[in-house]
Amino acid sequence: MRASFLLLLVSAAVASAVVARRLRAAPSRLRAPPLASGSTPSTPPAASLGMQQVLFVECGFGCDQHGQNATKAVVRACRSAIEFNSIPSIGKIVPGGYDNMKLHLQIGIPGPASEIDLEAVAAVFPYGQILPIQIEHGGLLAHSGIALPAMGDTNDDMIIAVACVTVGY
Repeated sequence: MRASFLLLLVSAAVASAVVARRLRAAPSRLRAPPLASGSTPSTPPAASLGMQQVLFVECGFGCDQHGQNATKAVVRACRSAIEFNSIPSIGKIVPGGYDNMKLHLQIGIPGPASEIDLEAVAAVFPYGQILPIQIEHGGLLAHSGIALPAMGDTNDDMIIAVACVTVGY
């Protein structure tokens, strides 16, 4: 048992060294340029999102495997982004509390934005003011491996959506 554990540790160390060596040798286009001394990474100004202050950003993934329903995938992505968080101090850190909290939604889907029911997406969020929802081409259209007409499938496509939820005030 102890020998296999040591072998596992040695294997992990070797693999880590190999990855580090490959990253150092990677073309510069794969790495971010170094920051100037004393500078910090730039972030989009909160004002560009319609906020005074960004508090946090949450990301989620959603998939509709059967039925080719983009709204279902987006709703799942938004729920994934927020459902494992509890922020009990919003009332203290956001002037005006939950009523003044703002949510900026950036959604990536493989199809047209017209396929999304924005009211269904907004209904995911129990409080806060939802700013205009930004839908972009993204996500993924993949094959589920089977089309089940009984589940509404017209083909074996599954729609995968991603959501970025920015919370602020």
